[in-house]
Amino acid sequence: MNLSRAHLFFYVLLLTLCAVAATYATVRAQAHSGLPESPVTRALGHQVWLSENGLPQNSVHQILQTRDGYLWIATEGGVARFNGIQFTVFNQENNPAFTSNDTCCLAEDRNGVLWIGTSDGLLRYTEGTFRRYTTADGLPSPIVLSLAPTGDGLLLVLTHSALARYDGRKFTPLALSTLALGSGPNDSVWLAAATGLFTYTPEGLRAVSVAGLPVEPIEGLGSLQDGSPWVRTRTAFLMWDQGHLHTWRTGRELPGTRIQSFLADSRGTLWVGTDQGLVALSSAPAAGNTLHEVQPALGAASILTMFEDREHNLWVGTDTTGLHILRQQKFQTLPSLAGYPITAIGQTADGTVWLGSKDEGLFRYGGGKSTHLSIKDGLISDVILSLAADRDGSLWIGTPDGLNHLRDKKIESYTSADGLPDDFIRSLYADRDGTLWVGTRRGLAHWQSGHFTVLSRADGFTSDLIGAMLRSSSNDLWVGTLNGLARIRNGKLTVFTKRQGLSGDVITSLLEDANHTLWVGTNDGGLSRSSANGFSPVAEHDLPREIDAILNDNRGYLWLTSRRGILRVLTSELMACGQASTCNAQISTYGSSDGMPTEETSSSGHPRVYRTADGRLWFATRKGVAIVDPTDLRENHVPPPVALERFTVDDTEIKRTGAEVTIPPGHVRYAFDYSGLSYVSASRVRYRYILEGFDRQWTQAGSRRNAFYTNLPPRHYRFRVQAANENGIWNEAGAEVAFAIKPRFYRTLWFLALATLLVAAIIFAIYRMRVRAIRSQFDAILAERNRIAREVHDTLAQGFVGVSVQLELTAHLLAQSQVLEASQQVDRTRELVREGLADARRSIWDLRAAGTQATLPMRLARLVEQNATEHLKPDIDIGGIYRVLAPPIENEVFRIAQEALANAVRHSGATRVALGLRYHPDELTLSVSDNGIGFQATDTTLPEKGHFGLQGMRERANQIGGTLNVKSSTDGGTTVTLSAPLPNGKE
Repeated sequence: MNLSRAHLFFYVLLLTLCAVAATYATVRAQAHSGLPESPVTRALGHQVWLSENGLPQNSVHQILQTRDGYLWIATEGGVARFNGIQFTVFNQENNPAFTSNDTCCLAEDRNGVLWIGTSDGLLRYTEGTFRRYTTADGLPSPIVLSLAPTGDGLLLVLTHSALARYDGRKFTPLALSTLALGSGPNDSVWLAAATGLFTYTPEGLRAVSVAGLPVEPIEGLGSLQDGSPWVRTRTAFLMWDQGHLHTWRTGRELPGTRIQSFLADSRGTLWVGTDQGLVALSSAPAAGNTLHEVQPALGAASILTMFEDREHNLWVGTDTTGLHILRQQKFQTLPSLAGYPITAIGQTADGTVWLGSKDEGLFRYGGGKSTHLSIKDGLISDVILSLAADRDGSLWIGTPDGLNHLRDKKIESYTSADGLPDDFIRSLYADRDGTLWVGTRRGLAHWQSGHFTVLSRADGFTSDLIGAMLRSSSNDLWVGTLNGLARIRNGKLTVFTKRQGLSGDVITSLLEDANHTLWVGTNDGGLSRSSANGFSPVAEHDLPREIDAILNDNRGYLWLTSRRGILRVLTSELMACGQASTCNAQISTYGSSDGMPTEETSSSGHPRVYRTADGRLWFATRKGVAIVDPTDLRENHVPPPVALERFTVDDTEIKRTGAEVTIPPGHVRYAFDYSGLSYVSASRVRYRYILEGFDRQWTQAGSRRNAFYTNLPPRHYRFRVQAANENGIWNEAGAEVAFAIKPRFYRTLWFLALATLLVAAIIFAIYRMRVRAIRSQFDAILAERNRIAREVHDTLAQGFVGVSVQLELTAHLLAQSQVLEASQQVDRTRELVREGLADARRSIWDLRAAGTQATLPMRLARLVEQNATEHLKPDIDIGGIYRVLAPPIENEVFRIAQEALANAVRHSGATRVALGLRYHPDELTLSVSDNGIGFQATDTTLPEKGHFGLQGMRERANQIGGTLNVKSSTDGGTTVTLSAPLPNGKE
């Protein structure tokens, strides 16, 4: 080994020892408790992602956070977009724009366009689409080395052969042999050339005069926040401060053989990455070239790039070990207690902090050192359940096997043999009057004047299992039990349970704040607080149901521990949370990413949390102790950007263009994947979402990053999602997507209108059909009524007229004492009555039967015989080829003949009456003629009152489609002629 390598080995060893010493042994002088001092980088948490975690390749060349909040990582296996949980990779395998996976550099211009430099062209990414630029587009060389956006919205591209400027349309080469690009003050671009340094302006390039530039080629340059320039070469880092040059070199002040990256963060720390690790320099250049610290978390990794995001996390890209993040830690730990499950914490008057463990006894921490007490030193048990510091500086120690009292380095023991109700000591409380309250499984013991007094269920407790205790400002002693909260006031015991307003009956912790409000933590009901009417639950949905411990600081905050970590919330905000309604208090959550050894705090022992005299808060966990200084707590006040990453319908991704998306009908499942882009603690980002048009209120999704809906009805919707970081800072703008689900055709307005019209038309048609049917029924009834009237007129009425005439004649004969003739007339009257009855029966039969057995000629012949008198005998003449007609036709013809013949015989005074019937091929003719006195008749003649013969004959003619013709004169008699069409065949 030569001398330089020996020096290097010695130097690296020295740096390592310094880092270890800085991490574990440096003491903060001003800390009353003796807590170690925090160097610049000691409180940085570390996390790494490799290719097995989703990174496309482990060589990270550049890291960039775009305006939308995503991190982009350029690697030799393509580029990756990172949301804090998972990577989305773009390379040759999934995008044809990539002809090379070797990506070197990233830049975002003023318009929000992302540019990616590769070894085979320049890629432009916007609105989810990549476009590739090559030498065919004017690029000087396909090998891109560096990118720099300019303040006027252009892009400088350094390629292997030349520097070019892209103005949105074309590439213009610049006449400068450029070695490197870097960012200067006021969004300017600095360029390093063999001839010196230059700055880019819209007017052109301007030379910058800097004394002491290195001879070695410059590989990187830029400026600090105050405008101080810096450059780096392969082996040296140079910075000018008010004209004074400061230099750090590899192999001397810096480890390794090559400087590869530099970053000045927002806290003023200067970071230099070499091929053998990451170094933090002094933030004050006046400190000279003194090395501050090597970051031990990265070891001797080759650092290629560094980047600070908007939440002030430090990202580090390495050559072979992937992507790293260094987060500022809020909590500190005691390395000497790492891995020990801590159960109870206390502090005695001398400032010593005491910590009880589950199996390792009692730890004493003070002066930057820790000591250990166990059963070998006089403890009854190595399982410590409770601690209480007395006013005299002594310490009471509760164990499962009894009570210890540590005073003046001596340990005294008390058990049930000394008056304790049980040896299992769950909790202790040193009262103001110098007495001690001891909580056991069999009641509460009070140590006073050298002996124990026991209170149990017999004295009013609802449970003998005693937990947390507290003496309030009103001098009440509050005692938590397994079944309610007990208050001892002036020797009187009162128990409060859910009936009195508590949120739960299993009491885990008690605290009185500066406003004298009593806060009660429960194991199953969350948090409660005292009120004017007793107690009331705190209805805040983000608070855990299981609260292990409560602590307050000097800034008005409550600190709560649970199985999911530590929470902090303003007391004033919780006061606004009542039982009837929920509230939205700003709740900060803390876990492993904040420096806690584990998020699982201790749930056994009392007290599990403690505020020491210097104001620091100590929390017992299952893997050590977590310590935080509330006055030096760096909060994340950056609302996390929210990205709606995917919108799928039935597992098919829907492209979003910013306008409302139209979804065709027939789909069932709708899914939304979203992400809050916070990198301080991505797993503790909380979400809430609402689907406007469907949901009535926001859904609190917790840390879930997706939402699902099924069977949404067709209408317009807007999905909105918001996110909050670990400190409860909400991004209320969030992200959203609007979409409209089209209805099926039978649910569209035009279809509903058409269907309505169709239904209305059907109803109208049914109505019309019903009206027509009713009208047809009415016409049929009317026709039947008329027919019956005609039947009655032509049968019964005619018969009654004949009977009436015969009776008058009989009466006349009887008046003349012509008994024989009268008897004959009576016989004639009987015959007429019988004939009338026969006609009536025949009409009734015609209503019930289809016809009669007698033919029309036979019926007419009989009719003639019936109408014959002593002085007048009608003639009948039937001719033509007889055919059987339908009964209705024959019946109507017969009735017309009957009416016409009756009129001729009774009213005409004729001496001759003739009835003729002729069967023609297509017509039937009926004629009744007489030589009587006749009458004046026209087609429009109405019948006289009470006489319907002529009208009835015409109606009957119309019923069979015939024509009735009446000719009459006073000197020529009367002729009634019926012409009726005959069917072609037999009916």
